[in-house]
Amino acid sequence: RNIFKVKKSNPEKSKKMEKEEKFFRETFMYDKEINVINTATAECSVPSKRRVDLPVTAGEQLDVIDVTEGNAVICRNLEGRFGYVLVEHLNFR
Repeated sequence: RNIFKVKKSNPEKSKKMEKEEKFFRETFMYDKEINVINTATAECSVPSKRRVDLPVTAGEQLDVIDVTEGNAVICRNLEGRFGYVLVEHLNFR
């Protein structure tokens, strides 16, 4: 038995993640280091109205990256996409 299981990263997926991060940094003019400050679960499904909004589905796990002025936070989903999500759509438990 192999005790140490190494998760092999999918090069195609990591390329997509890099592309999403590059797009995020350019669009949001974000030059800080990307750190996960919290995790949250989407309470309901919300389509994106603008390109900067992150569409979420109910029950989806999100990484909270940064807090903005107002009632939105910058989140990242499991696919690596970034965008604004309203705090009222998130559950932080």
